Formats: sequence, C-alpha cells, structure tokens
Amino acid sequence: MARHSVCEQVDFAPVVLRGLAELGPFDLSEADLALELGLSAWMRFSATTLDDARSTMLHIRTALLEAGEMDSHSEPIPFSGRSPRLDMLHLAGYLGNLVERAAWSAQCDPEVIVERTIERLAA
Repeated sequence: MARHSVCEQVDFAPVVLRGLAELGPFDLSEADLALELGLSAWMRFSATTLDDARSTMLHIRTALLEAGEMDSHSEPIPFSGRSPRLDMLHLAGYLGNLVERAAWSAQCDPEVIVERTIERLAA
C-alpha cells in the first residue's frame, strides 16, 4: 500500500480501491479488523465523511462493473439500514470481493481491474 505523510490528503476512491484489492477477498460472515481499520484510515487520510464515503463507494461499484464488463442488472446491491458502521463495512467487503469477480470477468489481475476502474472514475 502506498505511504502518505500525515499532512498529505489523498483521494478516497483510488486509495480505497487499491486497499481493498490488497486486503481482499473478504468473508462477510465474520468481523474483519483489517477491513475496519483500513476503511477508517482511508476515510481519515482523505477527509471523507461517512455519507461521502458511501456515495463514492456506490460510484466505485458502477465503475467496477463497467471495467469488468459485468451485467449491472444481475449484480446485487448490498443492503443498508442496520447501522451506518456495519453498512459501510459490508459495502467495503462487498466491493473488495467485487474487485475479484470483475478481474475474473475481464480475465485480468485484480490490480489491473483496479487501475482500469480508477481511470473510469477520473474520466
């Protein structure tokens, strides 16, 4: 994972995508301390609020599906509403696993699909 100084602010989408690819895949039936700490750090480094993080992660989902040439109508959307903290953790875990599925669909490495997704988000 790229290192950043304490004063340097980073963009949330690229750092969360690269981090999820590095940490995943995730077993969403169990607590994952690395995922929770990673998500917290990525939000703090990028000065991203919980609402902005959720919105950005839903945009990441769309871009990942496009980069992986996947059918967005057949891909589930994670439920939300139980608690903001759990909702974010489940969405992050879902996206980490989606990186793997999108890479498989596009027949490339997860790191490649992550960079393709970042390019789509920047366009």
